[in-house]
Amino acid sequence: MSYLVLHMDKFKRESLRGIQSHNRRVRRSHSNPDIRYEKSVKNYDLHQPELRDYAQAVQARIEALNLPKAVRKDAVALCGLIVTSDLPFFARLPPEEQRRFFEESRDFLAQFVGRDDAISAMIHRDEKTPHMHFLHVPVTPDGRLNANAIYTRESLRRLQSEMPEHLQNCGFRIERGVKQVPGARRIHLNTREFKQEKEERERIAADNVKVLRHVLDTLYAASELEEYP
Repeated sequence: MSYLVLHMDKFKRESLRGIQSHNRRVRRSHSNPDIRYEKSVKNYDLHQPELRDYAQAVQARIEALNLPKAVRKDAVALCGLIVTSDLPFFARLPPEEQRRFFEESRDFLAQFVGRDDAISAMIHRDEKTPHMHFLHVPVTPDGRLNANAIYTRESLRRLQSEMPEHLQNCGFRIERGVKQVPGARRIHLNTREFKQEKEERERIAADNVKVLRHVLDTLYAASELEEYP
C-alpha cells in the first residue's frame, strides 16, 4: 500500500512571484536539477489554467472580502498544499487515472478551503514523481484573512485523515501519510524525520523516501527564484 503525502505551508506576498515562477516554469530553477524541462509541456493546471498572475488573483480575492482594516504587509496571503505519493503508486495508474487522482484531490481541497478561495492546482509531471501544488487564499468561513484559524492542529488532523478516506472511496489504494504539526517551519524533512517515517510506514522503500523528500523541496525552491529576477 502507498501513502498520501500532504504538506502545507504558508506564504506572504513577497513569495508570490517566486511561487508563480516555479509552478509555471517561467525560468529555470537553480536549486532543482531534477526538473526535466523538455517534459514541462505535460504539466497542467486543474484550476484556472489561463491564470498568469498569482499576485493579482490574490489581491482581487482579498479586495472582495471588504475587510474593515488594511491587510498587513507581513500577513499570510497564500497557502500551498503539495499532494503526491510514491513512485509505485503512480506506476500502477495510467495517465487518465493519475489525472483523476489529482482531480479528486483538488475537489476535496477546494471544498475544504472554499472554492472561491482557490488560486491554482498545478500538476507537475516533469519531475521524478507527479505531484500537485494546490494554492488558495486563506479565508475563514466568516470572511477573515487568517491562515492560522484555518490550519489548526485539529483541522490538519481531520484533513490528513479524511482526504485519504475520500481517495479510497474513489477507488485509489492509498493510506494516510505522516502526521504534520501545524506551524512547523522546515525547509524539508530531515534525516531523523525520514527515519521516523520509515519506522512508522515500514513498507515505504528507501528510494521512495528520497523521492518524497525531493517533492517537498520543490515548493521551497520557489523562494530561491526571487534572487534571479
